[in-house]
Amino acid sequence: MRVDPTGKPSVSHFKVLERRGGHSFCEVRIETGRTHQIRVHAAHLGHPVAGDDKYGDDEANKRLAQQVGLKRLFLHAASIEFALDKGKTPYLINAPLSEELNAVLDRLV
Repeated sequence: MRVDPTGKPSVSHFKVLERRGGHSFCEVRIETGRTHQIRVHAAHLGHPVAGDDKYGDDEANKRLAQQVGLKRLFLHAASIEFALDKGKTPYLINAPLSEELNAVLDRLV
């Protein structure tokens, strides 16, 4: 997967919520749902998702694992919204950030 003008269109909106220890904690809203979309777009912008062993920065991932204990991709679906019955039945499902990822954030200085 890569950003390619001849590929299928995809749109992601990135918003920095907080900066810690040289890293940015972002909210990403996607308009499309392409495979690895957030990961590919973040890497294309020069800011790969922490812990991403496919599109990320190997050295940064090693440092994050050693210094703050990041053992996985730092990517979390905070919410999903959809409708059933031709739009008549809306659903909004929220999920808090895991304790594991909160602990990583707390260790970033």
